[in-house]
Amino acid sequence: MPLLLRKATASDAKVLTEIYFSAFQIDAISLLVFPRTADLAIGSKSSFDWWYNSIIEELEDPNAHFLCIYDSDSADQKIVSYCKWNGPNAPFGADLPAWPEGADVSIANHFFGSLVGRHEIIMKGRKHWYLEFIATRPDYQGKGAAGQLLRWGIERSEEEWAETYLEASPDGKPIYERFGFEEVDRLVVELEGKGEGPLSEKEFVEVFMVRPVKGKKE
Repeated sequence: MPLLLRKATASDAKVLTEIYFSAFQIDAISLLVFPRTADLAIGSKSSFDWWYNSIIEELEDPNAHFLCIYDSDSADQKIVSYCKWNGPNAPFGADLPAWPEGADVSIANHFFGSLVGRHEIIMKGRKHWYLEFIATRPDYQGKGAAGQLLRWGIERSEEEWAETYLEASPDGKPIYERFGFEEVDRLVVELEGKGEGPLSEKEFVEVFMVRPVKGKKE
């Protein structure tokens, strides 16, 4: 199953959106901010359109690098994973968007506003590449797709003598630590009383991680 990397294009946006919803079926924040149909792997029309339109818009940003991994053995060259890296010249965040219909706006503004604010506090004035997003189809997780996407940004940060920054779940933290990332802070969002399943958890934790510059500058 040779998994190969290429840049994503606007024609991939529908598939990338589908991958997002399949990958984040048990993510409490995602469920609250991006409502689903009865099948959690499919977003409501409002949620799906929101993700699709944001990908189309962000693909035009010269500081954004959308990459995907595809299965070269599949007849249709199926995309199985994708990510968004932001280069060192990307600004820190922007105004928060209008969220899709049915979103928990309070949670959305608090969580994503905190990510933007904490990113700036931690990394302002420090040259770095930022892994803003990564998602992999459940049936391809653990097969090396995400690792390829991660190494792409790490290689560029090393070439430019820059740090690398990302946010991770506590479960994902050990994976990133194997690539040299270190926890520098964390965010805890109270969720008690929000619902059942993943939403029955009392809190949601996000870990902020930095990979220091490696090696010696020539």
